[in-house]
Amino acid sequence: MKNKIQLLILTIFISVFFYSCEFKKQYQYGVTIDSTAAIPVSNLITQTPSKDVTVKGTISAVCKGEGCWLKLDAGNGEQVFVDWDKKFSVPRDIEGKTVFVHGYSYLDTTTIAELKQQQRDKGRPNEEIMLIDSPLIKIGFKADGLEIK
Repeated sequence: MKNKIQLLILTIFISVFFYSCEFKKQYQYGVTIDSTAAIPVSNLITQTPSKDVTVKGTISAVCKGEGCWLKLDAGNGEQVFVDWDKKFSVPRDIEGKTVFVHGYSYLDTTTIAELKQQQRDKGRPNEEIMLIDSPLIKIGFKADGLEIK
């Protein structure tokens, strides 16, 4: 009888262990996300900034220092910058993974001076840098929750 109880406890322990391993393949940070309402990143960049939106996309880049930001591939070479004010950190080896991000989008402006400095940092010729005459306005995203699949 004692052996049967031990076997039953061992079976339950092993079952719980393998069951919990399945869920470790999915990572969730911040608020809980309803992924059924997600829109593709390509739709996000064509809309006006909005609050309380969930976006689904593929991670094209991630902060290698602290896991404090990422970029989503929006198609056609465009990317959307996503950050979360260091409310959480994500793994640094998640490029190419699918992600659901909840938060709000906003217009992110890079000034002419910042654009010129970025080009100087890349070693671009001065003639090319002097051609920059307007700021860059793109959609950015501030996340309060993130789920990696």
